[in-house]
Formats: sequence, C-alpha cells, structure tokens
Amino acid sequence: MADGSIATRTAPRLDDADAARLAAIAEVATPAGRHVRPYGDDTRRRIERLLGRLGADAVSGYGALVRALDLASVPRFGQPLSSMPRAERERALEALSASPTTFTLARLATGPLKLAQVTHPEFPDALGSRLGLDLAPPREEPHRWGERLLDAGTLDDGETLEVDVVIVGSGAGGAPVAHALAARGHAVLVLEAGPHLTRRDFVGRPSERALAFQHTQIALGNCAIVLPIGSTVGGTTTVNSGTCFRTPPHVLQRWRFEDGLTELDPASMAPHFERVEAMLGVAPNAMRHLGTIAEIVARGADALGWAHHALPRNAPDCDGQGLCCYGCPTDAKRSTNVSYLPAALDRGAMLFHHARVEELLVAGGRATGVVARATHGKRARIRVLAKTVVLSAGTLGTPAMLLRWGVGNRSGQVGRNLSVHPCSNGWGLFDEPVRGWEGVPQGYGIDAFAHEGIRFEGASLPVDIAAAAVGTTGRAWTRFVDQFDHMACFGFMTEETSRGRVVLGPNGRPQMLYRMNDFDRRRFVRGHALLARMFLAAGAREAWVGIQGIEPLRNERDVQALLDGADDIAAHRLDLSAFHPLGTCRMGRDPSRSVVSPTNELHDLPGVFVVDGSSVNGPLGVNPQVTIMALAERASAFVERRIEEPMERTTPTSTRTRRELEFTETMSGTLTMTGSGTPSAAAFTVRCATTDAQSLLRGLSSPVGGSLELTGTTTIAGLTTGRPCRGTLAMRPLLRRGTLVYDLDFEGDDGVAYHLHGEKSVPLTAVLTGMTTLATELQRASDGQPIGRGTLRFELRDLLPWLGTFRLRSAS
Repeated sequence: MADGSIATRTAPRLDDADAARLAAIAEVATPAGRHVRPYGDDTRRRIERLLGRLGADAVSGYGALVRALDLASVPRFGQPLSSMPRAERERALEALSASPTTFTLARLATGPLKLAQVTHPEFPDALGSRLGLDLAPPREEPHRWGERLLDAGTLDDGETLEVDVVIVGSGAGGAPVAHALAARGHAVLVLEAGPHLTRRDFVGRPSERALAFQHTQIALGNCAIVLPIGSTVGGTTTVNSGTCFRTPPHVLQRWRFEDGLTELDPASMAPHFERVEAMLGVAPNAMRHLGTIAEIVARGADALGWAHHALPRNAPDCDGQGLCCYGCPTDAKRSTNVSYLPAALDRGAMLFHHARVEELLVAGGRATGVVARATHGKRARIRVLAKTVVLSAGTLGTPAMLLRWGVGNRSGQVGRNLSVHPCSNGWGLFDEPVRGWEGVPQGYGIDAFAHEGIRFEGASLPVDIAAAAVGTTGRAWTRFVDQFDHMACFGFMTEETSRGRVVLGPNGRPQMLYRMNDFDRRRFVRGHALLARMFLAAGAREAWVGIQGIEPLRNERDVQALLDGADDIAAHRLDLSAFHPLGTCRMGRDPSRSVVSPTNELHDLPGVFVVDGSSVNGPLGVNPQVTIMALAERASAFVERRIEEPMERTTPTSTRTRRELEFTETMSGTLTMTGSGTPSAAAFTVRCATTDAQSLLRGLSSPVGGSLELTGTTTIAGLTTGRPCRGTLAMRPLLRRGTLVYDLDFEGDDGVAYHLHGEKSVPLTAVLTGMTTLATELQRASDGQPIGRGTLRFELRDLLPWLGTFRLRSAS
C-alpha cells in the first residue's frame, strides 16, 4: 500500500444524501488548516474504504450515525446541522459534543472523518504519518512447534478430541496455565477465537493494525470509556504497552481481609512473580529508547520535586520503534504469543485459532469439555472432551460465556464488580520539536501520587490514533493536528472506587455498563491539573487537558482555576479510555459473594476454572498483566489436582483410607479500640476438623502452605459475647513471617458483621514465643476499616489440654 491507503478493495458507498450531510459536518468538525486538507470526495472515499474493512454493514451504519448527528441539533437549534450557516453550525456541533445526551454520538460520527483526514497520502511525513508504513515484513524461520498450531477452519466438522485440560483463551491468563501443565506432561488444548498473527503481519499504519486485530468496547453510562481488546493469539498482551508491575502489597492485604484470600500474601506470591518476570524478561528500557517525551517528563518532574523513573517492561530487546500497542514488529515485547505459548507448544500443547467456544459440556455434576466452532473456513464444529475446563476469555468474554450458559452465577455476581482503571492523557505544546512517536510509547512513569490512586505513565500516540481519539472538534482539532510534531503526550490512570457491570448485549455479546462516581470524577480533574502542571514546569507553552470545553492552560493560575471548577465538570466531559478491566468473576472464600474459590474454580460447578482478569478482585492501581500471569501460575497447581482427581475416584471407596485431623484452641488477651483507646478483653475458641489431612500435609511442604476451616466462638468486651465465628487458619511453615494466619468472621451483639485477622510469626530462633503470640486486628466487615488492634496469647499452662484435643485417625 504505497500510498498508505487503508484498503484497496472496492467498498460500499454512502448514498448522496448522507454524503452531503457528512460534507457539511466535516466543514466544521475538521476544517482545513496548514496540513489538514479541505474535505472532498477523496476524503469520503477514504472513509468508505476504512469502514469497508469492518464489514458489509459498516458503511450503512455510519450513514445512520451521520443522519442522527445531523438531526440531533433540531430540538435545541430548530434545524439540522446541514441546514445551518457555517458559523451557527460550528456552535451547534460544539454544543452537541459537550451535551451529556449527544457527546458519544458526536465522537462516533466524527472519528472516521478525523482518521481519514490524517491518513491522506499528502499528509506530511514530518508529523509521523508514515509510522509503520516503511516496515518490510521480516523473514521468519519455521519453528518445530508450529506443527501444533492449527487453524480450526481446517478441521473436519464433528471432530472429537480428548485432552486433560481445554483452555479457552490465549492471553495473560490462559497461556501461563497452558505452559505450566504442558511442562508437567499433561495433554493441553488451547482454543483462541482470534487469528494467529506474527510480526510479518504487524505492518501498516497503527490504525490499520487496530482494525485488523483489536475490537473496541464502549462503556455505556454517565461517561464514554473506550476499551480496546486484543483479538488474536496472545490476546491483549499482543497489543498492550508491555508495562509490568507486581501486585502492590496493600492490594493483597485488602484481598486477604475483604475476600478471605488468606493465601495471597507477598511472600507466598513471590515465587509466582519471579517465574513470570523471568519468562518475560522484565526490566526498564534504556533511556536512549524512551524518546524525547521521557526527557520532558523527567525535566518537569525534577522541577516539581516528583519521583520519576523508567517503567519495568517485558521487552528486553526493545529498540523504541513506538508500535508496542499495535503488535511488536521485532518480537522484542514478550507477549504470550512469543513467550508462554511457543514454550507450551514446544512441550506438547496444541492450539487451535479461529475457534470460538459455544457450549460447555456437563455430566455427573461437573464440566466434561466444550464445543467450539471454527469462525471461518469450513465452519467446523469441534467437540473437546476434557477432565478440566479453564476459561480465560477475559474480563468481558468469560462472564458473557457464563451468563449465556447459565452456570456459575448462584451468587448473582457474574458480570458485576467491573473495574477498568479509567485512563486519560494530556498534551503539552512545546517550542522545540518533540516527535513523540519516536521511542517507547509507555516507557516512563511518575508515582508520586500513587498513594492518591493516580499513577502517571507515558501514553504517546501516533498521529492517526491521536487525531481520531482526541475529543476536540473544529478549529481546535485542526490546530492540534497541524502542531502534532511539537506536542508531547503523557497519561495517567486511576485506582477507581466506581464500579460497572458486564451484561449480555445484542447477539449475546458482552456490553459494559459503567457509572463514574463524584469522587473519581474529581480525582480525574486533579490528575489532569497535575499533568498540566508538569508540562508547564517542563517548559510547555500550553497544556491541553482531556476535558471537553477547557481551553489550553498557560500558567499556574489556569491550573488552579481548573481545580476550583472541578465540581462543575460532569463525567461525560472527560476524555476516557481503559485498558485493565478486572473483577467480573471475582475470587473469594464466601460463595454468596464471589464466583470462584481461592483455587480459581467455580463455586457452583467443579471442573471449571476461571483464570484471567475477571477473577482478579481489582482495581490494582498498577498494570495487571503480571498479576494475572502470577495468579495463573498459581492456579495451574489446582487445575492439575482436578485433572488427577478422576483417577482417584476410580479406586473403590472401601480400599481408600482418609486421615481425619481435629484440634481445639483458645487464645485471649486485649484489643485497643482505635477510636477511644480503650483496652477490651478478647478471646476466641476455635475447633478444626479436616477429612483430607494428606492434602494438607502436601500443601505444607510448599511456600503456599495449607489451610484449615475453623468454627468456634468469639468474645470481645462490649462488642460480642460468645458469638459463633467461622473462618480459616492458613499454615505456611516454610515462611518465618506470617507463618500462621487466622481469619475469623462473626456478628457482634449489635448485629454488625466483624472480621478478626491475626498472624503468628514463628522464627526458628523463637519458636515458642512465635507459636503463643498472635498479632491481631479487628475490622468492620463492611468496609475493612480497622477498629481495634492488640495481641492475643496462647497460655503455656493450656499446652497439655490443647495437645489433648488433637486427634489424627483413619476413616474409610
């Protein structure tokens, strides 16, 4: 495509009436400038070719959008946009773009127009218009594992396969499970609905690539959030920025306290993080590949005294070509399509791409496989019988499957609890050339405000993506494009308190619903103010914020005015995107509040594991790919146990022996209440009885440890008297800190639910002291707020009676 055209085949055309309406809108939405050409028939043809790549109905659908935007002005202005004089048309379009009822319509109708304007063959190369176009498809040597990667369209209809585990999805969740189980000798089949692409396919403009192997979701609610998702082998890891962070400790603590995930502490997760980071080659990029924007950010942050650093990434051989989010052209970024999946295939796994899973097979009260259909070619229907099923179709795809199948939702939580890390970016206009497309798009960060839930990370965009995504229209849009080589882009994300939901939309496809609350809305305005302050400190002439209706900021007075007016900025005026959907099949110990257990298995249906972002109880406040992969590494052990379980079941029960363990324990002391400082006497007595002592003993030999279910009573002066409690005791003898962890839930005399969390640390040099001392925190269960802290003790005089409660006996 020497002229950079988006498509070469003949595309459907807009009818003449819609074309006339579009011309009238284009005259004021993308007016001519120094580099932007006047709208004409060539621009119309580019729009038609662009939309033609999306399917036969895309052009007619766009015509409907144009008609809707044209008529949207009638209620307020009394006539369609296309009938107005130009000056009135400009004001009307600006009003429609700012209105909460029409802002999404305005963005959808003008997006293809903006893209067509900056992909014109005569658009200047000096503005980065040839990014990706000059790359020649590299030569690739065939790999032995390529024989185990098949297009489902080549299979025969009705074919049946039998495996140990079938994994639905090949991204950050499914790929590590496939690798771990294949390495242990299990028969693994991965099914991916998207195509298999290699770096030979990662050529052309970024916008062309996005159309080819991404699909975009838009959340419906009081704001428009654009969420791009990878639709290819490797999932979204193929088209993400490559940023890699471990789960923050405070998030793991929240999960332990709020969701009963007592096994997920930093020490237990460390081995999983280490394996992921070794596989991905995680390290910061060298400054020479981070581009001018990193230098600008460092300059501005230094002037303000903010901490800043190069971001850790999974691209050890990155040379800064600026195309990470559109498929790495050199395979430097170790997305799962070049890391986990080839390693899994090399160890015997199979992968079918273009295979969309349609049915879940269930027999005898547990999952026994899936039915998939090829999405092109023969459209074959494939039946896969498996001992376990792993769903890794993502935070939108997995809950949609469960909702369609009507399984796993006894708690009513499937699809709920959606978090997305809402993101935005701003721009600084500098006197010197910036050429932000040269260098790693997201290679630098500022974490000075992470404690506020605001994390700044680079977000450079190529001109075709930026021009289409920016929320401005009219003369401001043209000025933005004309000065693009002098514009520096940087972004931020928020650890939001808002939540959304995934529901079934048309044709059973997932649809996001999301409402941003006032706290997050104000925090977003603060994020933009801080970003503008950084650009100005770095020497920017102007700072452009991603908020509709806000003029460029030129000094601290303008920044303060933005902050002062935060309450008047509605959520729909924010330019929002998202890249980290999480939480729609949340993990937890309580089946009434969660979808999967701490082992990632559905509470409701044995044999089905959910291993992807949907089971991560977000938000994390950091990029989630390492968290998802580490949890997947951990989950593979539980999947393996389920694979091996049918072999155990075939043994006659009369010849099997179980080992039952029982004991009773009492601890007492005082808790100091945080509000009053009053010490309150506290004690609990718990009893443990497990019928699987062998599994417990196996677990104790690993850093993850084992867990026991506890029941008993709790007494805390002034709060509860002999009330029943229930919880767990996590035992990790290989760890010196947090060796024994107690989590107990109970109801106070006032009817309020409480949670008691305690930890015993048992160093080798002080075993007796460690075993008898429990550092304790008392919380309200509703919000996790600590209300008391103290130390409970196991009295040595009770040692012999305690030992007398132990029972270890055989049972058939």
